[in-house]
Amino acid sequence: MQTLSALRTLRWLTAIVASVVLGGCALPRMIDSEVQSFAGTPAAVAGATYRFERLPSQQAQGAAHERVEALADVALGRVGLVRNDAHARYSVQVEVAIVQFQPAPRRKPHFGGTYIAADGTLFYSAPMLLLEPSWYSHTVHLLMRDTGTAQVVFESTANFDGPWSDSANLLPAILEAALQGYPNPPQGLRKVVIELPPKGRETR
Repeated sequence: MQTLSALRTLRWLTAIVASVVLGGCALPRMIDSEVQSFAGTPAAVAGATYRFERLPSQQAQGAAHERVEALADVALGRVGLVRNDAHARYSVQVEVAIVQFQPAPRRKPHFGGTYIAADGTLFYSAPMLLLEPSWYSHTVHLLMRDTGTAQVVFESTANFDGPWSDSANLLPAILEAALQGYPNPPQGLRKVVIELPPKGRETR
C-alpha cells in the first residue's frame, strides 16, 4: 500500500512539473542582462542614419546573420537610429555568441546506502547523480563607427545566462538592453532587466 501510494504521489508530482514546464512559455520572463557600454570620442548622436557592416566570417553565415541583423534593426530603430544603406553616417557591426554549458551543482548529491525493510530484508540504494539542466549564455556585441573617419562612436556588450534556448525570443531583449542609454550610456558594468512577454503578446 505504501509503495502504491508513493507511486501515485510521484506521478502527481511529475504531472505538476510537466504542466509548469509546458506552460512556462505562457508566463512573462525577466531577462536580466549584464551590460557594459562605451561612448566614443566624439560620441554618437541620436537620430543618425546607419548601415550594417559584416566581417568575412559573418558574410559566410548568410541567412543566419541576416536574421541577427533584422533583430538588431528593430532594436536600433527603438533608440531613434534610421537605416539608410546609401547615406549612412554610421556603420554597425553586430555579433552574437551562444554557448551551452552545465552550471555548477546547486543541489547536494544523494548518496546510496544500505537500508532495512519492514520485513527485515536488507536492500541497497545506489548513489543518485543529480544533474543540473543545461544553461545557455547569449552574448551580443555592438560596434558603431563613423563612416567618414572610421572612429568608434559607440560600443556595447550584453550577456544573459539562463535555462532557455529559444534564442529568437531572447535576443530582442538582450539587444534592447545593450542599447539602453544610447547615445550616452552609463559607465561601468550594470544589470539591465527587460521583461519578455508571453509568446503572442506584443512588447509595445
